[in-house]
Amino acid sequence: MDQLIAASISVGLFSGLWAYFSSAWGLITWVGFIGCTTYFAAGGEIEGFKKAVITNLFGVIWAMLIIKGSTLLGFSLAGAILTGIGSFAMCAQAKLNFLAFIPGTFAGSCVTFATNGNWQAVIVALWCGAILGLVADTGGVWLYRMVHGTEADKN
Repeated sequence: MDQLIAASISVGLFSGLWAYFSSAWGLITWVGFIGCTTYFAAGGEIEGFKKAVITNLFGVIWAMLIIKGSTLLGFSLAGAILTGIGSFAMCAQAKLNFLAFIPGTFAGSCVTFATNGNWQAVIVALWCGAILGLVADTGGVWLYRMVHGTEADKN
C-alpha cells in the first residue's frame, strides 16, 4: 500500500463519519467538507490547519461586511460594489503572511454567502472540517506506518 492509498482510506473513513455525525448534530455537512478541502489545499499538517482556519475565518468576516454593508447602504448596486471592494481586500490582505492563502479566504466568504450569512454555523462547520482534514491526514500517515513501519519514511 502506498501513501496515497493509505491517505485515501483514512479520508474515506473519516469523511463518512463526518457525513453521519454532522447531520446528527445539525451541522452543515458540505461546509465542513469545504473546511477539510482548504486544509489539504493549504498544505496539510499543522501549518495547513492554521492557514485554513485563519483564512476561512477572515473570509467569513469579509462576507458579513459585504452582506451587512449592502443592507445598510440599501441601493441596488451596493452589493456589487462592496463585493468588488471585498474581493480586492481579500487578495491584498495576502501581503500579510498569515493571510497569504487567498483560496481559504474566498472559500470562507463563499460558504457564508451560500448560507445567507449564517456565520455562526459556518464557522463551526469550517473549524470541524479543518479538524476533519487534520485527523484524516494523520490517520493516513498512521496507517501507512502501520503497514510499512517508520523505516519506510526514510526511503
